[in-house]
Amino acid sequence: MARLAIVISAVGSIESLEGTLVSVLENRPSDCEIIVALNQAYRDPYELAGEVRFVEAPRRMSPIARINQALAATRAPFVHLLASGCEVTEGWADLALARFGDRHIGSVAPLVLDARDRDRIFAAGVGYRHGGARYLVGKGLPRLTPDAQGRILGACGFAAFYRKSALDFVGGLSRQLGMRQADVDLALVLARAGFGVAIEPRSRIYASADVEARQGAAQQALHDERLFWRNLPNAGQVKSLAAHAGLVAIELLRSFGRPGMLAQLAGRTWACGQIGSYVRHRHALQQLGRRALPAKLGFEHLRIDRSHAVSAHAEPSAARAPLG
Repeated sequence: MARLAIVISAVGSIESLEGTLVSVLENRPSDCEIIVALNQAYRDPYELAGEVRFVEAPRRMSPIARINQALAATRAPFVHLLASGCEVTEGWADLALARFGDRHIGSVAPLVLDARDRDRIFAAGVGYRHGGARYLVGKGLPRLTPDAQGRILGACGFAAFYRKSALDFVGGLSRQLGMRQADVDLALVLARAGFGVAIEPRSRIYASADVEARQGAAQQALHDERLFWRNLPNAGQVKSLAAHAGLVAIELLRSFGRPGMLAQLAGRTWACGQIGSYVRHRHALQQLGRRALPAKLGFEHLRIDRSHAVSAHAEPSAARAPLG
């Protein structure tokens, strides 16, 4: 059984996928498997099927669903999510995996540098503002400052290492969101479960803006609104609601008079009508908080969403308790 599963999500062109595959194959650790979650048909002109497992999915399947499908197919104790268009460097995986020596670490964020300006940071992880905005920590900085490092909530979905049992424990990435929202949502859930995040600046990956899957105006507004309501805190709700109202107002003003304004308004309105889903999610989070990872690490599976299928080879001693 491989120690690490590298799951490459195809989010752009075939050329970008092949570029990522080349860098991974050239720098991969000895004990790993490579799984590609395809977003289109691939003819495999370089005959990589013996070294790479290609997972095809229906064309309309979302990127999150494709990733979760690939995650369910691996037995590796650690997984690395990587979007096509990324370029990895020598030793990037081993450096990140070493941080899992602390068994309370659920995720590791490598340092992602800008492929177009290699002296600048593209992302050191994801952060979250209480008004509901997810952002890339350290973007544009020449170096990672202590202040920026302190704001890292989790790893970016386009370049992230996870403990597989931690993903199984919380149910993985939520299909209720897009990739630009699901990584910070997962970071918040893992934190609630008692898992920590580590940043490994020596693990370096190069990427540009196209590694984040594109979303239409309505879709992004829908997912952004869902992200906010799923994670509205019990304490400081008034402050969060006020900040969120300001964020939405600024968004609509910026798009005033453009077709995108109506699409954004429609997406957020639709999301606001899904109150039942948020109530169930918050109830599951409360249960998760009560069962947060204990020091002895003897925990049972508590599923927040049903989007992530636990591997059939998951630890037999871990009881599964899926929640809606």
